[in-house]
Amino acid sequence: MTRDMFDDLLDRSAPMTRAADDAALARMIREARSEAVPRRRRMPSIALGVSIAAVLVGGAGVAVATDGLSWAPWAQDPVGAVSFTMPNGFDCELRFSPYSGGSDPGYVAEANRVLEEWYRSTDVVAEAEALLPAMRRHLEALHAESDPDPEADMAALTPEARADEIAHRAWSAEWMTWEWVVGDLEAQALRDAGFTVPDDRFGGSERAGQIQCFDEDGEIYAPGAGS
Repeated sequence: MTRDMFDDLLDRSAPMTRAADDAALARMIREARSEAVPRRRRMPSIALGVSIAAVLVGGAGVAVATDGLSWAPWAQDPVGAVSFTMPNGFDCELRFSPYSGGSDPGYVAEANRVLEEWYRSTDVVAEAEALLPAMRRHLEALHAESDPDPEADMAALTPEARADEIAHRAWSAEWMTWEWVVGDLEAQALRDAGFTVPDDRFGGSERAGQIQCFDEDGEIYAPGAGS
C-alpha cells in the first residue's frame, strides 16, 4: 500500500505538542513524503519529551479478546478508552496506556491517576464530537499546504487499488483527528486539575496507544490487507 501523508506525519510527529507551529508541521509533512524508509508509527503527545507509539491491529505480544480483536498486553487495562463511529460507518476504539518513566515518577503517576479518573467520569465522545469539525478542517488545511497534489502518487494504481487507497487515507485522517482531539481534551483535563501542560517533568516518559475497528460489515478492519 502507498504510504499516505497521515502515515508519514504520525511517524514523524512525536515527541511534540499540539502547540507546535503549523508551518513547521507542514514542512515536516513535505519532508516525510520524500522519505523511502518507513519508521515506527508515532502519535502526537500532550507533553514535551514524551514518546508515544501507536499500534494498529495485530503484532507481537497481542492478546485476542472475546470480541475477536487483538489488543496489546497493556491495552487489557488501559488508562482510558474511547469508542466511536467514523463517518464511513466503522466502529472503532482507541485505548491508551498510562505514562511510564519520566524525570519525576511521582508527578507522572499523579497525572495517570487524574487521567484515569477523567476517563471514568467524562463523556469523552460527546466532548470530542464538538471539536471534531474544526480539527478536520485544521488537518485538511495542513494537508493542502504540505502537498497540493496528494493523489499524484496513486497514478500508477489500478482503479480498484486507488479506491482502496483513498478509503484507507480517509480512515487514517479520521483516526488522526480523533487522536488529536482526545489529546487536547486530556491536556485540558490535566490543566483543570492543576497540572502545567506541557511540563518538563514528563520528560523521558513513554506511552502507547492502539486503535481497533470493525468495518461497515462488522468485520475486523486490517489496514493494508489485500493491497
